Amino acid sequence: MNTFLVLCVNTFAAYIGALPLLIILQFLFRRSQLPKRHQFGLYLYALTICFILMSTDSPSLYQLKLAPSFNLIPFYRFTDNYIHYLQAFVVFVPFGLLLPSLWEQFRSLKKTLFHGLLFSAFIELSQIFCLQATAITDITDILANILGTLTGYLLSTQMCKFAFMGRVCLTGKTRQKERLASKEACLYFLAPWLVTFLVTPFISNALWDFIWNNAVGMAM
Repeated sequence: MNTFLVLCVNTFAAYIGALPLLIILQFLFRRSQLPKRHQFGLYLYALTICFILMSTDSPSLYQLKLAPSFNLIPFYRFTDNYIHYLQAFVVFVPFGLLLPSLWEQFRSLKKTLFHGLLFSAFIELSQIFCLQATAITDITDILANILGTLTGYLLSTQMCKFAFMGRVCLTGKTRQKERLASKEACLYFLAPWLVTFLVTPFISNALWDFIWNNAVGMAM
């Protein structure tokens, strides 16, 4: 079966599970009168988190098994796994793009790269508990993730010049919005991750059952 199709279905399963939490967050923040474009961007950010978690095979609660495997040598056997490392680079580009686009505090390159490093390290360390034998805590993955974050950040500096990017970024013009801006990135990361960790396997299994039951004659 096409690997990209599997990734899309699993990401869709994670996002379906996260949507109720995202809607609740939007309801809780309704008094802040967030710009519509910013709200739309938050949904894209959550989708990006789901996509990264699914593409990196982050384990769920029901798949935890201590099986550590490490590669601490940068670019070791890079040519043998260049497609994997290219994917690790690409999936973090939207992360680096959306952080400074949505929140003013991430207009700092240093802060954006630091959060890209934290997210990447979190994923790599979680793979110590991954059932899949191919999941390796790999320093090259972290380097590829950081380069992807950097590329996304550089893209954001160019995209902010376009008119449609107006009112996407939440600026701290009031004390309330300043506090909100400092918490949103964390909340909209935690919601998809929590769903991915606890619920996504059940939604994914239901989706695959539906696909297999209705895919007679389809080229998979």
